[in-house]
Amino acid sequence: MTAEQTMRRTRTKPARITEIDGLRGVSLTLVVVFHLFGHGRVSGGVDVFLMISGFLLTLTLARSLGAGRPLGVVARWARTFIRLTPPAAVVLIAVVVLSFLVYEPWAQLGTLREVIATALYYENWHLISEQLTYDAAGSETSALQHFWSLSVQAQFFVVLPLVAVIVTLMSRRAATRVRIFWVAVIAGTICSFVYAWQLNAVDPTRAYFDSFARAWELGLGGIVAGLWKRGIVIPAAVRGIAGWIGLAMIVSSGFLFEGKESYPGPYALLPVLGAAIVLLSAGATHPASASRVLSHRSLVQLDRISYGLYLWHWPILIAYLTYRGDSDGVIGPLGAIGVLAAAYAATMLTTWLLRLPTRWAANRGVVVQLIAVGVAIAIAVAPAATSHASIVRSADIPLESCSGAAALDPDRPECRDFTAHASRMPPTGILPVEALRRTDDATRADCWSDMGDDSFDMCTLGDSDSDLRILALGDSHLAVMTDALEDIAEDQGWRIDMAARGWCRWMGEDAQLADIDQVLRDRCVSWREEADEVVEEGGYDAIFVAAASHSTFDVPEGVGQAEFETQKLLEAWSKRPDAENVPIIALHDNPRIFSSVQEPCFGNARALNDGDCSVPRDEAIADMTGLDDALARDPNAVTIDVNDYICAPDRCNPVVGGVAVYRDNAHMTATFIETLRPYIERELVDALR
Repeated sequence: MTAEQTMRRTRTKPARITEIDGLRGVSLTLVVVFHLFGHGRVSGGVDVFLMISGFLLTLTLARSLGAGRPLGVVARWARTFIRLTPPAAVVLIAVVVLSFLVYEPWAQLGTLREVIATALYYENWHLISEQLTYDAAGSETSALQHFWSLSVQAQFFVVLPLVAVIVTLMSRRAATRVRIFWVAVIAGTICSFVYAWQLNAVDPTRAYFDSFARAWELGLGGIVAGLWKRGIVIPAAVRGIAGWIGLAMIVSSGFLFEGKESYPGPYALLPVLGAAIVLLSAGATHPASASRVLSHRSLVQLDRISYGLYLWHWPILIAYLTYRGDSDGVIGPLGAIGVLAAAYAATMLTTWLLRLPTRWAANRGVVVQLIAVGVAIAIAVAPAATSHASIVRSADIPLESCSGAAALDPDRPECRDFTAHASRMPPTGILPVEALRRTDDATRADCWSDMGDDSFDMCTLGDSDSDLRILALGDSHLAVMTDALEDIAEDQGWRIDMAARGWCRWMGEDAQLADIDQVLRDRCVSWREEADEVVEEGGYDAIFVAAASHSTFDVPEGVGQAEFETQKLLEAWSKRPDAENVPIIALHDNPRIFSSVQEPCFGNARALNDGDCSVPRDEAIADMTGLDDALARDPNAVTIDVNDYICAPDRCNPVVGGVAVYRDNAHMTATFIETLRPYIERELVDALR
């Protein structure tokens, strides 16, 4: 007898892994507990869910391939999605209702878009495209971000059976098909893990949601299924202790690692390999073994409601925090119990509502099941899409001649009393409507270097053949002015080449903002080097700069913030090859009003008109000493200031002339900038003279 035969004799597999139910129950508990109390930490429970999904699907496909049975891909999809889609559709309909009744009004449009993405199982890619992060619970957090994992799971359920179909077309022999299938699973898992490792190091936010970066977790589940199928499991003598080791690895991962930045890179091996050990040690018979605990009736029952609890707990948690006005996500024991009780009640109600129709569809064959899935998706998408279209149409409400900055123009006395009046504005009394305010942004991809990569993106605005050329450099406070600068360039017949990057001003070497990670610092250095090259090439008649003024820099010991800012600005400005003839035109930064001050007043025209949400002007406008000193020391540098058209002489209001000034704490809305454009243009023309 060979050593391999001896190993296989001692490593017999159990007939069925009953521990899977309990393992899913434990994983669910970890997810919910960390969502309620983790403050942004990630439990690793979702990684275990994905691993188990890969295990089960790969096992059934491998069995069908090995036995030469038809794969029944369409029937498999029908069975899977008739179970997943109807409960998700009920939750999504509830989220649409909550977006109008409870959730923050400014989040409404984004929530409706997420409902559509979730219903169509691409929520993870939507989160990537919108540059959203997996945030801790709070009133400003997406109510549907937890659906990303279900999208990844659904995509895997669609793709892997298709891989199996391709394998069947490659060979007529069952044994060959099985070998090709396992080679594909193993190779795909390895490639995905390497990709996840590399992507996690440079862009952890994208890696967290990326299907290709997550595929290795499902693939590893498939590899474990292959070992289990061949009887290559942990020997019976040590299964009891091995199971507890695997459980300890799963539970400890959320406490050992800080948060989402650790996943799905190499750190995710801890919970995923822990789950693998639990599965390969299944069948331990000792009363105190992990297998006996995971097979307990209470954990099996928890698994039966786990999907519903997972779907419901997060939207209810966000609704609760929004109702309380908590953006920091501190919920407390009583709040947590209330959220769990509400999620349980909603799960039971959903099960009761869907029990008869889903059972009826499940017994009517593949075609009926697929139709039922399509109907469930349509029921979820239709109200979200209709509401979204209605809100977007409201963006077409035109500005009036006195809207926005004109209300503060001393030469326009007829506009002085133009405020937020529902008689000539949307129901909120202001433009843009509150659901659009947070997204009312003129930033364009071709002018904006995305913070997720090292690119230097520069666009040309106005007349590309103009004899007067201006270079515009700055951060996000420049990017929001793209439309206004384009209109100015077209009006004046200028050419404006514009490049902007977030968290990065055009300054000298080693000027870095405090409290940003090393990846963003490195990308800022790279962007500045390319900006310097553009400046040094020359050919511009002026350089226009705009940037946030409420920034804190990492400064050497003994050097003041203002002194450092002045030094680094002058260092960058010195790169001009013809400084005597190429002026620096610096835009004085706009005032700042924190969202916590603004938000309570939106929708209340009386409070806005009475100045209840205004702040003292000297608090809203930052001390510009560093820039002021640089302007004073450069003989060919000037500043333009339009803050008199944003703030009254003593107060700054978040709404001016019936238009919301800000989309967040510091960035102005594109709508208000449109009203500010004539004053910026006038100042620019004067500066160029």
